[in-house]
Amino acid sequence: MGFPAKLLNPGEEVALDLRPHWKFLSAPVCSVVAMAVGSLAALIEGVPRLADLALAAALVFCLLWLAGRWLRWASLSFVVTTQRLVVRKGVLRRTAREILLDRLTDISSSQTLLDRLLRCGDVLVESPGRDSPEVFKDLPRPAAVRNLICQLVVQSRATGVSAGGGTVPDWPEDQGPGRGWGARPREEPGLRAPGGPEDIAGQLARLGELRRRGVISRREFATKKAELLSRM
Repeated sequence: MGFPAKLLNPGEEVALDLRPHWKFLSAPVCSVVAMAVGSLAALIEGVPRLADLALAAALVFCLLWLAGRWLRWASLSFVVTTQRLVVRKGVLRRTAREILLDRLTDISSSQTLLDRLLRCGDVLVESPGRDSPEVFKDLPRPAAVRNLICQLVVQSRATGVSAGGGTVPDWPEDQGPGRGWGARPREEPGLRAPGGPEDIAGQLARLGELRRRGVISRREFATKKAELLSRM
């Protein structure tokens, strides 16, 4: 089941909709196969009934493990849109985690030797307010996913439009989204130096709206507000 169109914002499009790599199911699948082979061998060899029961119980346990892991796999999706990253999971209780593209400060991918052979791996993203990267595990083709997100962030910065429909705020050089994929222009459409008091009032109103939507932090709002007031 794809990402529901009713959850998209106006003008937003789905660029990528993924489930975890089949590696996510490999451990329970191998366990089920091993227990099935063991049970079949026990029947052929005529082992004691107690051993048969133990193998049967182990096989049932592995089947339940596989069923639970498959439900998790089927309900877990990693979605990249033109405005945000969305992770949705849960069967009975559905939860979602979102990160706006214009809030990302860094993005990377990680693969072990086995992951490289299987063409899967982890994607790590960083955003303000979190002490450690957000890790999305066992995604297929993580390098391609990373590159796609970088391209969408660059496009978002180029157009100057945020997920909430406002203008993307100016970022300090040491913490803006350009840290991972190139520097961000210091001047953004809609946040340029105003020409008069009326322009300043309009800029302050737009800044207040961006802060209300959570696009910029209180500290960023206060810094930009002081800068605008100093130009009056």
